[in-house]
Amino acid sequence: MKKIIGTVAMCGAMVLAACDSNAEKLAQNGDTVIIDFAGFLGDEQFQGGTAQNYPLTLGSGQFVPGFEEQLVGAKIGESRDVNITFPQNYVPGLAGKDVVFKVTVKDILQK
Repeated sequence: MKKIIGTVAMCGAMVLAACDSNAEKLAQNGDTVIIDFAGFLGDEQFQGGTAQNYPLTLGSGQFVPGFEEQLVGAKIGESRDVNITFPQNYVPGLAGKDVVFKVTVKDILQK
């Protein structure tokens, strides 16, 4: 009886994993990722560099160069440090600076 229950439990787990469409979803160009992010210059969080539940379509060029590319391949629930250098013609105080965005992928809407 234990053998049968163990087999049934294992089969149930396999079915649940197969049904979980988010289990292996990886962000690709053209997908929209729902992200939380906070930007840091050194140890200090900078103004205007924070958002929650932000929909970003990867490859759209909506964010500064280098940001979107670093989220390709991310999974739901994954947190990443996105390292970029702001362009020289960016806002004063951040222009040409190296910053880190702490990003969490909350969902992936595939194209």
